[in-house]
Amino acid sequence: MRYQITKRFKFEAGHRVWKQNLSTGKGAHFMDREVPPNPCLNIHGHSYKVEVTVGSDTLNEQEMVIDFYHIKAALKDLIDNQLDHSFIIDKNDPLYPTFKEHFGFLKLTVVDFCPTAEALAKYIYDFLEERLKEADLLGEIKVVSVVVWETETGKAEYRGN
Repeated sequence: MRYQITKRFKFEAGHRVWKQNLSTGKGAHFMDREVPPNPCLNIHGHSYKVEVTVGSDTLNEQEMVIDFYHIKAALKDLIDNQLDHSFIIDKNDPLYPTFKEHFGFLKLTVVDFCPTAEALAKYIYDFLEERLKEADLLGEIKVVSVVVWETETGKAEYRGN
């Protein structure tokens, strides 16, 4: 993509990484003999920051890839109405039935993946790609990447093909 723009978003949300196990998987050999508890198994929250980059090889009649306002509008339902101030929970999480039954008064965002920063980046990417497709813009504009900052020092990025 010769031209690219990036729009930033913020939202507050809780989650838990129910699959976290620091003693196994990639990187486990970096751990000392004493493996600390898996902190992200706990319910916790973040002030997420999201950077969405879209691009095009040509500019529109207004000499832009797309107006920043239109990117904001395309993601408003997801970011502002669904994710912001919600608890993001995987429907496969063993705690999900309890949450559904006893905490139905909470704003839940139910997903079909463990809500890691990496998975949330792909989720937002796919959502925006679908919105562009619905608007018949997907051929002209491509989602380049979505970066999800979970903390000030940790981010995850998803790039499509």
